[in-house]
Amino acid sequence: MSYIYIDESGDLGTKKASSKYFVMAAIKVEDSKKLEKIIKKTRRDFKKKMLTSNEVKGGNLPYELKIKILEKLKNIDYEVFIIVFDKENRFKIGYGDNKKAYDILASRLAKLINIDKPTFIFIDKSKNKQEEIDNFNELFLNNLNNIKKQPIKIEHADSMHYKGLQMADLISWSTFQNFENDNPEFLDMIKNKVVKLVYEN
Repeated sequence: MSYIYIDESGDLGTKKASSKYFVMAAIKVEDSKKLEKIIKKTRRDFKKKMLTSNEVKGGNLPYELKIKILEKLKNIDYEVFIIVFDKENRFKIGYGDNKKAYDILASRLAKLINIDKPTFIFIDKSKNKQEEIDNFNELFLNNLNNIKKQPIKIEHADSMHYKGLQMADLISWSTFQNFENDNPEFLDMIKNKVVKLVYEN
């Protein structure tokens, strides 16, 4: 069984305060408990330095906790897939509808992921209407590299309840820092990654 966790950083807005880049990242593992162990153990070790939130998020963690989690991540087997979208290219994807743009960008992430066994996919919940969830799932599933037609289940979940989603958040945040703020320190710590800039050509 494989487990894939997906989260994003940045936004798809067009206001002056909006981000320049939008990032979506997926981490794929065969043992989801190892991701849970990293988060739980790091929280215990640094309990006094943690914020009041029960959820690990890249934007809220103290520097040393982010470093420690990424260091621990090196000790397990995983794959990371990341797409980076420069919003200057928004006209290339019919940017008038942010929800559809989100789905299209997610489908580009799906193209990077190979499925070779039954898989659970968890994505940080951003949609509430069932129709929107169904449309997303259909597009995402159709773009995965699933040649052998392995069974796949997608769950739109609250990251509070899944440590894997919290790790995906940290990975997407690390990538965002690299592109938005020219800070590669965190992204450089992540191995086994595929980073693709989409709609650049």
